[in-house]
Amino acid sequence: MSEPLTKSYVDATDPSHPIQEDLVLYELFERARERGVVGEVVNLETNRRFITTEILEKADDYAKGMLALGLIPGEDTFTVIGCSTMEAINLFTACSAIGVAYAHPYIYTPMDISITSILPNMTPRAVLVGEGAAGTFCTSFLELFEETSTYPKSDRLPFIEHIFYDNSHNDRAPAHKCLNPLSQLTEIGKSVSDKQLEEAKKSVKPEYRLHHLFSSGSTGKPKCIAHSHYSLANELLQLRAENLEPMLTMNPNTDELISYSCAAWVLAGKVSKCVFIPDIREDVPLSETGKVLTQSVIDEGVQYLMIPGSVSTMIRNCILNDKVDFPSIKLFLNGSQIVSRGFKENLKKCFHGMAFTDYGMTETFFIATSSVNDTEEDEEARMQARLVVKPNTQLRIVDTNGEVVDIGKDGMVQVKTYSQLKEYRKQEQLTKDLFTEDGFVKTGDVGVMHQDGTLTIKGRAADAIRFKVLGSLMYPGPIEEAMSQHPAIDDISVIAGSTNDYYGDELTFCIKLKADTVRPTEEELIAYGTTHQLGKSQRPCRLIFMEELCYTDNFRKVSKKKLREAVHEMIAKDSTTGLCNWYKEFLAVCDHGIWHRSNCGPC
Repeated sequence: MSEPLTKSYVDATDPSHPIQEDLVLYELFERARERGVVGEVVNLETNRRFITTEILEKADDYAKGMLALGLIPGEDTFTVIGCSTMEAINLFTACSAIGVAYAHPYIYTPMDISITSILPNMTPRAVLVGEGAAGTFCTSFLELFEETSTYPKSDRLPFIEHIFYDNSHNDRAPAHKCLNPLSQLTEIGKSVSDKQLEEAKKSVKPEYRLHHLFSSGSTGKPKCIAHSHYSLANELLQLRAENLEPMLTMNPNTDELISYSCAAWVLAGKVSKCVFIPDIREDVPLSETGKVLTQSVIDEGVQYLMIPGSVSTMIRNCILNDKVDFPSIKLFLNGSQIVSRGFKENLKKCFHGMAFTDYGMTETFFIATSSVNDTEEDEEARMQARLVVKPNTQLRIVDTNGEVVDIGKDGMVQVKTYSQLKEYRKQEQLTKDLFTEDGFVKTGDVGVMHQDGTLTIKGRAADAIRFKVLGSLMYPGPIEEAMSQHPAIDDISVIAGSTNDYYGDELTFCIKLKADTVRPTEEELIAYGTTHQLGKSQRPCRLIFMEELCYTDNFRKVSKKKLREAVHEMIAKDSTTGLCNWYKEFLAVCDHGIWHRSNCGPC
C-alpha cells in the first residue's frame, strides 16, 4: 500500500496502458470491424435495430458524399439539427472517417436566436436539418433562408452552402428549393471511388478537430468546445474491457456527450449493444416514457444504465408504481452533478447494482470516477461520492495563489489530461484563460483530497456563499443533498439570495414542492436539516417556494445564475421576500445597533 499523501496532487500515469500520440478515432472502429466484432444499436425512437457493420457501411457512403461536396478534412464542419438518432450516428461516424469536424448542438427556444448564435461558432458549409420529435427545428431553421433560391441564401448564415433534410420524424416535403433529401448526399458520393475514400481516411491527423460539443450555457452563452481525434480516441482506448453487456443510454438530441461516447463504445467493440432512449417530450407524460424505458431494459437484457439521474428516476417510479419485477443492474450512472446519498440508496433499492458516479466537464470528459471494486469500503466510498482520478491524468487542488494545498483542505480543482479540449472555437482569449501556464485546466470547481488520493467535489466556486460573521465559505452541494431527501421536496437549489452588511451572503433555499403536498414550515425544514447533519450555519435565511426552478436553456439542469437573478429581482421588489423568522430577529438586532459576535445568527 502506498504512503498516505500529504499534498493534494495525484499523478495517475499508467505506463502499462500509455496514451497513443498518433491515434485517430475511426482507427478503433476499423480494428473492431477487422476482428469481426459486431455490435448492435437499438433505436427506441423508431423501434428499429442496426448492427455496427451497417452503420460503418452507411457512414462510408455519407463520407464519400462529403468529399464530393468538397468539404476539406481538418477545416470544414458538418452540422446536424433535429435529425433522428441513427442518421446522427451515421454522420458522426462518417465525419470521424475522413477528418471533417462534426457538431450536433443543443437548439433551445427561441430557436432562431439559438441557431444564429451557435452555428457561426463552427461556420459549417453543410447542414442536415430535421423537424426533431417536437416538430419545430426544421421550420425555425428554414425561416432564415430565402424560399425560392436554388442555393442556400441567408444574411444571418451566409457560410452554409448545402442543406439536407431528414424526414425521419416528420415525412413532409418543405418548399425551399435549396433543400435536398439526405439520400442526395449518398447519390453525389457515387462520384468518389473506394480508393479516394481510403486515401482520405489515411490522411486524417490526430490533431484535427473531430467533435464540437457545447456547454449547457449555465454561465451565459454556450461555448463551442472542440475536441480532437487524439482526445476522443484515447478516451475510448482507456476503456479496457471488450464486449460489455448491453447498456441503456441517451439519444443525441438529448445529450450529445453521453450519446456519442456510447455510440463510439459499441462501434469499437467495447459494448455489445447500445439502446438509445427516445426524445423526452413535453407532450408525452413522464410516466409513459418511464414505462417504455423500463420495458426496454427488460427486453434488451440491459446491464448498464448510462443515463442521468432524472431519467433513472422515471424508471424507478415505474418499477415502484407498477410493481415491476425488475432485473438486477450491474452498474448505473448517477451523473456528474453532486448527488445525495439518499438518492443513490433509493435507486439501489430498485436497481441493486453499483451506484456509479463520475466527475468531469465537457471540456475534459471524465476526470475521476467511483471505484468499481466490490469491497464494503469501496461501496461506502461510492455512497460518499469519493472519486478516483482516472488513469493517465494529473489532478491537483490549489489555493488562490495557485499553490497545492495540504490534504484535507478545500481548494480549486485543476487537471491535466489527454482528453482535454483543443480549444473554444473562435474564442482565443477564453481558451487562454482556461489554462494555467503549465497546461492544467482550471475547472472552476472546489474539492478536497483525501490521504488515499481520492477526492470529493464540493461544488462550483462561483456558487460559494460567503459569511462575513464567520469569515468562511459555504457550498450548496451538501445542503442540497440533505434537503432533497425531504418527503415534500421535489427539487431544491441553494443560492446567495442577497448580501447583508453584517451577515454576508444570505443562504436562500429555492424549493419546488412535490404535487399535492403540504408546504413545510420553516421550523420543520430546519429541524429536518438538523437531523440530517446540517449545522446551524447551514439553515436558510430565506425560503422561497417556486412552481418551477430556473433551468439552463437546454433544460439539462438548474441554472444558479438565472435563479439568482430571479431571486434578486423578487427581493428588489419586496425586501422581506421569504425571510425566515430567526433571520428577522437577527436583522432586528443589527438594526438596533446592539449586534456583537455573541448575537450572531449562525454561530
